[in-house]
Amino acid sequence: MNNNTTAVEREKAVKNTFELNEQYKDCPERISIYEIGGCKYTVHSHFVVNKNLNEVMERLAFEAAMNEENITA
Repeated sequence: MNNNTTAVEREKAVKNTFELNEQYKDCPERISIYEIGGCKYTVHSHFVVNKNLNEVMERLAFEAAMNEENITA
């Protein structure tokens, strides 16, 4: 959290985080820890929507092909 935030803003952020954690507590979750500028951040990813795997793979393949084309052009 940013050091320039007020106590009220920090309280709202904590309350919002708690509510979201409660809302999505039964969904699959992945916890990742990142270090940025010497500070460690923990990211909780909640998987809340079913996705069509075929559509996702098709989009990723298309994007990879377009990026490859741009690199070789």
